[in-house]
Amino acid sequence: MRGTSVGTGIVDSLRGFVGADHVLTGECLSAYRLGGATPAAGVRPGDEAEVSRILGLAFCEGLGVVPWGGGVHQCVGSPPSRYDLVLDLARLDRLIEHEPAEMTTTVEAGIRLPELRRRLETRGQFLPLDPPLADGSSLGGVLSANLSGPLRCRYGTARDLVLAVRVGHADGTITKGGAKVVKNATAYDITKLYLGAHGTLGVILEATLRLFPIPEAEAGWWLPLSDLARIQAAATRILSSHLQPTRVELLDEAARGACGGSASGPALMVSCAGGQQTVQSQRDDLEHIARESGGVLIPVQDAGRTWTTLRDFPWMPGDGNTGKSRAIWRGSVLPVDCAKAMHAVREAACRGAEVAVAANVAHGSLRGAILAERTDTIAACLRAARAALTALGGFLVVLDAPAAVREQVDPWGPPADGVSLMRRLKSAYDPKDILNPGRFVGGI
Repeated sequence: MRGTSVGTGIVDSLRGFVGADHVLTGECLSAYRLGGATPAAGVRPGDEAEVSRILGLAFCEGLGVVPWGGGVHQCVGSPPSRYDLVLDLARLDRLIEHEPAEMTTTVEAGIRLPELRRRLETRGQFLPLDPPLADGSSLGGVLSANLSGPLRCRYGTARDLVLAVRVGHADGTITKGGAKVVKNATAYDITKLYLGAHGTLGVILEATLRLFPIPEAEAGWWLPLSDLARIQAAATRILSSHLQPTRVELLDEAARGACGGSASGPALMVSCAGGQQTVQSQRDDLEHIARESGGVLIPVQDAGRTWTTLRDFPWMPGDGNTGKSRAIWRGSVLPVDCAKAMHAVREAACRGAEVAVAANVAHGSLRGAILAERTDTIAACLRAARAALTALGGFLVVLDAPAAVREQVDPWGPPADGVSLMRRLKSAYDPKDILNPGRFVGGI
């Protein structure tokens, strides 16, 4: 990892942009350490104009810039190839506009999700975006990584909820994409370029979001069955019916235990929301499906805690496995192959490793943890699990792992077919390669 010297002249310029109190040097930069490297300086802009000036300076000087939100997901991806300046967006945290009648809001990227939730609740609305570790996440970080959680089943991902964005580009230019309306008739939605680009094409500064009314009632149920294949069949039946569940999660025994399930064996977790009568009606229909599947619905107890643990799995801290290292990952297959994929991952586990896996059956997205005493065991398990998902037409991305595992396993895996197009986009949007350099797929 190489860096450019950030001399006193650059630091003085940054202080002139944002004020001395918002330029970071010295020991306080240890909080921004990534992949064994600490930036030479940090800066906390207070508005869009300051971001523009900071990026313009970094572009001229060729400084490697890492945008920073809540910081809880910074482990995702490769370490930056250059890390000179951290751009902390915590001060960009305003709720700019809320149009309850239009069911939209416009907010700055540094706002934390709990604060946004609190502000929207006063008007009876919510943003159905539940990424892991949401309580410590900023909106911009979540959008940059296109993170989502179990509510994706009903409401989709960030790409479905973001209507417009304002972005700071590598040379300091500010642009906007999309429109502040739910019905957007543009030929190409430029916002989708930035969602999931991990800050490599531009720094998201502001977003307009689609909102929903807070439901009158919500309930969830466990449906334990004897094996993953039977649970997959029940889930497919639910998803192809008239029911509109908010969550349909398939959990193996270890994941179920981590998320609060009391009985042994794998299980399906289903939740529904809406009016009281709607929830009651859907529960009756789910009970019918459960009986025909050979199981019994078990009501979720302490729903709030269950939603949180399910959302955060497998990001939550380990469960006291003293002396064991841990890696977490996400993957994807066709929705109908979730059970096959979970079985394949478990079969790929090496001796001495513990595996826990969950899947969002509606979208075929999987996530899991691997624990073992030896890091080379974890690395071998990850390689085998990646091969198993690839054989099913899917992929696996390592989200977090010990440094010794990262040295053996590329977090993104082999570059996808479209990586050459991604490189051309990166070159066009960031010709000096200053934004999160080297952190994305294929070293982009």
